[in-house]
Amino acid sequence: MNAVISICNFCELHGPSVLFCTQAFHDTEETQWTDVNSVENSKPGVSLKSWYGPSLFSQRSGMSETSSPPLKSDNCEGCTSMTSKKRGYISNDHEARVSYVSSQYPLHPDVFIAVRQACVRSLSCEVCPGREGPIFFGDDHRGHVLSHTFFLKDSQARGFQSWYSIIIVMRDKFFLLNSWQFLVKFLQKIIHELQEKANKVYAAEQSEQNLRAVRLNSVTRMTIDTFRRRRGNIKARSLVDLTNDKEVFPFLHMWFTWILKAGAMRISERLMESFPNEDTFIDLERQEETDEGFIKIHLAKSEADTSPSVNEVTEALDNSRISSDRESPSDAVVFTSIRELFQILGKEKFHCLAYHTIVGNQIIIKSNFLHLMKSIITYLKDLLPRGCFHPIYYSKTYEDSWKCNFLGIEPDVTIPDHVTQSQLHIQVEVNPKYKNTAVSNLDDFEIIFHTTATLPEKSPQVLSEMERAIADSSFSPAALDSFLYCTKEAWMNKVKVLFAYSRGGQHGADETTKLLTVLGAQEHDKLVLKFWMTGLSTQYKTRILSASVQQGGYSTQKKN
Repeated sequence: MNAVISICNFCELHGPSVLFCTQAFHDTEETQWTDVNSVENSKPGVSLKSWYGPSLFSQRSGMSETSSPPLKSDNCEGCTSMTSKKRGYISNDHEARVSYVSSQYPLHPDVFIAVRQACVRSLSCEVCPGREGPIFFGDDHRGHVLSHTFFLKDSQARGFQSWYSIIIVMRDKFFLLNSWQFLVKFLQKIIHELQEKANKVYAAEQSEQNLRAVRLNSVTRMTIDTFRRRRGNIKARSLVDLTNDKEVFPFLHMWFTWILKAGAMRISERLMESFPNEDTFIDLERQEETDEGFIKIHLAKSEADTSPSVNEVTEALDNSRISSDRESPSDAVVFTSIRELFQILGKEKFHCLAYHTIVGNQIIIKSNFLHLMKSIITYLKDLLPRGCFHPIYYSKTYEDSWKCNFLGIEPDVTIPDHVTQSQLHIQVEVNPKYKNTAVSNLDDFEIIFHTTATLPEKSPQVLSEMERAIADSSFSPAALDSFLYCTKEAWMNKVKVLFAYSRGGQHGADETTKLLTVLGAQEHDKLVLKFWMTGLSTQYKTRILSASVQQGGYSTQKKN
């Protein structure tokens, strides 16, 4: 993670001060670095080095007195972490070829300026209510900062506590915000450990002498001159003294190093080899931004609003009659692929279920086995574009088809009469073949369909292509996934053309038939094309509609 993590304190003599910071340096493949010839547990083929950062900073990061610049002479013990003999700590990740360096100040002057400014702001103006807790501030010029302020008990400080902050400074605003929960969670763990140690020291000092009472008794005799002399004679206490831990800075170095490494591994960039497809646009549109400005990745509002929370589902598994409450997800009997679903259902039943799926009819699955019910819905998704998939995996009541086209419910849930009599719905009951008998595999289940709809004589072409590939055992699972993906992409391109055509003005039936012929589609493909049109991204629809409006305005001007 390209960031700098620093712990800062508000020194009573010098104000906000950078106390200790950690940053990562990546390998730049310079030849003048010194290779490490013998390192324990070294892996073959990996060139190990003692330093992976730029050679400009190799001397500054050294641990000896001669290789490091002198510390400032005006620093007190309270705002000093390193000494002239111990300049910092370094940890090397040889696999990633990264050096993590901890020192009192950042090695690069520009980084020092950014960290110094963030330190001052975190301990002065940029403070959350209560003066303890996380807060975000910054800009593109000075960098973006996540700051977590906290207090440590100090029997010699004003108010018997010292003010500290841990700041994370980086340029990438969105990376920092999307890592908020991860970073705050582990910063709070560090702070909790420091506060526990400081509380023990404070309690021990108070047990020896009640310093609060001593201060209160001396207030009446205190003058401005005596206060200044007394405060001048009291030395600010270092973090080592407050926690009574001589290894507190190595402890912080290990924590900060781990956060930088783990933070980089959590979120990674993915190189797109071509223009984003409709599924990618749908994922971006389904991202929900919270009031705080955070992004909930791949969370559609429709699913969040209509489907129960994880806690509700867990509670249902614990309290209801669902059989999977006694099974962990790893032990539950579930479908593992679309091909397995085809093999268990058989050709005719699978064709019926797949047809209702691709034309947008509501699939209602009734079962006491939640994990099995969810696996059926999950693998039917392989037949649809992402924008056409709107599931509710479990509900205690019936949900209308405009909310979801896949619905999982218990067998005793009442379904309205207009739904059971409609040809736009199909009910799938999944029950054990034998009552009061444990189920161990999918063959122990009986799957029954209930629908008033009749299937057309000619199947949609896209369904026929998919069914042939699923039934062909020579297709490996990876090849089948690629085939289904490419087939859906090809038909989504036809849907795009048809959508642009329909928004271009009124057209006769003959013109529409000719267009379908050019696209390689027929009359019995219309239902699929019409439903898949609803799965187009808002971005594409907006672009086509804007182009249609502009074209209409241009035609009007030309006539005038």
